[in-house]
Amino acid sequence: MLRQNNLFNKVVGVTLIASAFFAGQTQASPIVGGIVTPTITSGALPDSPAAHVDANTPNSPFSGVVSINIRYDGQSFICSGALVGKRSVVSAGHCVDTDGNGHIIDINKPGNDVRVVFNSNGNVNALITASAVSMNSNYAGFGNCPAGVNSFCVNDDISVITLSTDAPASAKIYRVSSNPVTSGTHIVMAGYGTSGDGINGYTVSPSFSKKRSGENYVDLFDGDDEQGFGGANEVYYADFDGVNAKGVLQDTFCTQYGVCSPVLPNDKESGIGGGDSGGPSFVIDPNTGEYILVANNTFSGNFQGQVKGSFGTYFGGILLASYTDYLVAATGGAIQIVPEPGSIAILGLGLGMLLMIRRRSKV
Repeated sequence: MLRQNNLFNKVVGVTLIASAFFAGQTQASPIVGGIVTPTITSGALPDSPAAHVDANTPNSPFSGVVSINIRYDGQSFICSGALVGKRSVVSAGHCVDTDGNGHIIDINKPGNDVRVVFNSNGNVNALITASAVSMNSNYAGFGNCPAGVNSFCVNDDISVITLSTDAPASAKIYRVSSNPVTSGTHIVMAGYGTSGDGINGYTVSPSFSKKRSGENYVDLFDGDDEQGFGGANEVYYADFDGVNAKGVLQDTFCTQYGVCSPVLPNDKESGIGGGDSGGPSFVIDPNTGEYILVANNTFSGNFQGQVKGSFGTYFGGILLASYTDYLVAATGGAIQIVPEPGSIAILGLGLGMLLMIRRRSKV
């Protein structure tokens, strides 16, 4: 089984990519101030964060990508998600975890709520409050492992938000692939939050109405933490490749681990970060052009000496194929699970034999 598991040995830090904001934010509009970490990033100039902003139109492939406002105990947070049924949104578990230990928000408590913002036909064309929120039962907080597993676990970080009314008809509903993702699979990410570029890192403030998209290749995986990281892969990793200010290509997983997936053009290659939690990663069916959901994005990190969000940093998320039973149950069967297009499965670059890295023990 493929594992890449001392990835955190040289890591300065892993960032939960839900952005927290000042209490009292009551409108689904651009937020100023607060504690912010970033989202989809751009390459170096002439690429820029502005070039990655979605048009917020019904014909956009990202019309079903939503922002989410989570409020509890006087705090307000922003996350991202993807519509998978008329009343079902997939997001990250830590977005609705109130204490970092897997305790889900009580939306019946006064002052608590989860609101989903649609930008599928202009900015904030619908704002729908959740009637129910679900978290995967194995999620015990970011970094927390099952009993007896001495490590750092980012697995199982998935939630489903049930809307109180139907989503607008202008928002796309995404189908979910049930097949494994292989090393070298090309993904397209989308999400809300702050942004930046590969040279300067994170510089641009967040907004509930401004989503960005970018692309990358899947490099590495973690297996099932309940099986000691054996079994099916549950977590993916990708690095943000590009030429730094000194003219040197930063391709961290290639230079440090020998996992050398292609480097996308400067205006395509992207990373992710805060505010993008729960946002989707898609594969594109080469026959139909359909965007098929394969993962939700849940963390980002950097190695020693790297500027957060710059070239050479990394990110990842949860592979949904390992959680189809949960998704079907949590959506009441509304979600559509499909086989992955056959041609996508052959995009793997045969890098699995290089992934012989042992996982760091938790300190």
